[in-house]
Amino acid sequence: MNNENGTKIRKILFNEISLITGMVAITIGIVLFIVGPDAQLQQDVALIKQSIENIETNHLTHIQDDLEKVSIKTQYNEKCINEINLKLERILTILER
Repeated sequence: MNNENGTKIRKILFNEISLITGMVAITIGIVLFIVGPDAQLQQDVALIKQSIENIETNHLTHIQDDLEKVSIKTQYNEKCINEINLKLERILTILER
């Protein structure tokens, strides 16, 4: 009878342990199901932020390059205007004589 009670207790304990193991496995599965996409979403957001920073940097570089070109052209145009003004002054001086 003692052996029979021990077997019954073992069966009950085995069932309880199986139930607890199943519940833990399901809980872990649910947590991973919820957290997994969140981690991927965070990676995607970080990648998008990096892409935006790269785009901003590239645009800023292009704008700076364009500003330098405009500055060079402006300096050249001012030089040409000054030369034209000098020539006009010479012509006016000659015409006044």
